[in-house]
Amino acid sequence: MSENGALTWEEYIRCDATDLAQMIHRGDVSAAEIAQQAALATERVNPKINAVIEVFEDVVKDPLKDGMNAQGSFAGVPMMLKDLASRMKGRVQESGYAWQGGNVADDDDPLTRNLRQAGFNLIGRTTTPEDGMAGVTETIKFGITRNPWNLDRSAGGSSGGSSAAVAAGILPVCSASDGGGSIRLPASWNGLIGLKHTRGRLPLPAGLHEALLPSGVEGIVTRSVRDTAVIHDLICHKPLGTGFMPYPKPESLSAQLGVPPRKMRIALSTGNWSRAETVPAEHIERVGEVALWLQGQGHIVEQVNDSDLCNFEQLFASYKLANWVAPLGNSIPATASHFGVTLTPENTSSQALKLIEAAKSVTVDDFMNALAVNAQTTREFGLFWERGFDLLLCPTLGDRCPEVQSEQYALSSSLSFDEFFDHGMNLCRYTMPGNDSGLPAISLPAGLDVNGCPLGVQFYAPWCAEVDLIHIAGQLEDGKPEWFSQLAPYNVATA
Repeated sequence: MSENGALTWEEYIRCDATDLAQMIHRGDVSAAEIAQQAALATERVNPKINAVIEVFEDVVKDPLKDGMNAQGSFAGVPMMLKDLASRMKGRVQESGYAWQGGNVADDDDPLTRNLRQAGFNLIGRTTTPEDGMAGVTETIKFGITRNPWNLDRSAGGSSGGSSAAVAAGILPVCSASDGGGSIRLPASWNGLIGLKHTRGRLPLPAGLHEALLPSGVEGIVTRSVRDTAVIHDLICHKPLGTGFMPYPKPESLSAQLGVPPRKMRIALSTGNWSRAETVPAEHIERVGEVALWLQGQGHIVEQVNDSDLCNFEQLFASYKLANWVAPLGNSIPATASHFGVTLTPENTSSQALKLIEAAKSVTVDDFMNALAVNAQTTREFGLFWERGFDLLLCPTLGDRCPEVQSEQYALSSSLSFDEFFDHGMNLCRYTMPGNDSGLPAISLPAGLDVNGCPLGVQFYAPWCAEVDLIHIAGQLEDGKPEWFSQLAPYNVATA
């Protein structure tokens, strides 16, 4: 094996996960060789993008060590897990904090087992902001994760490390999670595909279910629609009793690949979704360009007003309290107490400490009333879908990819908590409703913004209709190939 790995770097970065799996299956390369190549790729670019916390050298040398299924569809394909949510047995998970170094998992979580059963070799962990609480990935302990499209700009959050690693060509796929847009946001800013599935489709970590964590889901970020579809089919297994919301076996997403296009009725929304701050012009223009392209393919596209969807002001107010302030403001100090840690400005971000203070004024009645609003919000979305729409097209985000150390978005911000959270809601105005309602949504690459960084467009579908998201994603990938499978300028072949 050469010092550059089993493949040339140009060959390696052209491969999606499906390509690598086929090469390993044919015997062109071994699982150990590809794992070593991913480790070498990390060495090449991670010093500048800071996306990877650690590489597990033991499973790089011996891919079967931790239970990888050698017969799985993706047998031997390396992957890293975001350092938040699902855990790996015997591995540390720090969730972005400077004080969780002793948090070692006793067992694999259900989704981790699904990934291993699919054949993935889990070789490391990627960066995330504290508890995934920001749209950028910058922490006291692990530093700044940078965007390989422009090293002065953020890779996004909270799945920033995973997205930067995939965009830079370290790996073709990484795990991700989404509590307010944290799959779709960094996918957009890194030119990737990010699917947020229907609430309850994938298993949550052990000890959690959808009633305890209604806004949070896990998934992956990829560079190809086929990887997104096939991998999600393989990881949707939920062991009996692990979810509050049992579902029948979901429809196959990969069955949509190559299916002839069918006409859909698509709602188009480019409104402000109740936020005062305007959206960059190119975001709206790109959504309009996609809408025109869809019409040219025979789809029916109809403009809708914000009021046709839901009461957004009510949604955002209840989301802030019930899905953010109350649960996180209480769980962070409880976790610190478990580890015998006193939270200080030296070990915890200023915005996390301000969040904890804000939670002290929330009463049980406040929390229950905010939860009750969700029933109204989800029904409003239900009424919208009952009008016969198949999909909803809108921007992914409300802002361009910012420079690092942004006062608006970084957890080190000196703003008041309310000001900071308001900026976050402006940014995630188009993604948060999917978490609050449980709807599936996907962010797809849509070219570059005025700063030369990627931006995305987003499609929503009715609950459990991920098949339609994959169908339209595949059609857009075929029709706009220049937007898809684009590696960042700073990648393992150019470093």
